[in-house]
Amino acid sequence: MPRHIAEYVVVHELAHLKEPRHTPAFWRHLERAMPDYEQRKAGLARPAIEVEGV
Repeated sequence: MPRHIAEYVVVHELAHLKEPRHTPAFWRHLERAMPDYEQRKAGLARPAIEVEGV
C-alpha cells in the first residue's frame, strides 16, 4: 500500500476516537488533521496491484 494511502487510513481511524460515526463532525476532524484527505481517500478506490499466487 502506498504510504500516503496508509497515512490516510491511520488518520481516518484516529478521527474515530473523536467521533465514532461518519458524521459531518467526523469529516471536519479528518479534514483538520489531513486537508488533502479526499485525494488520499480516492486512492483506496483504485485497484491494488495483483500479486501472483494470492
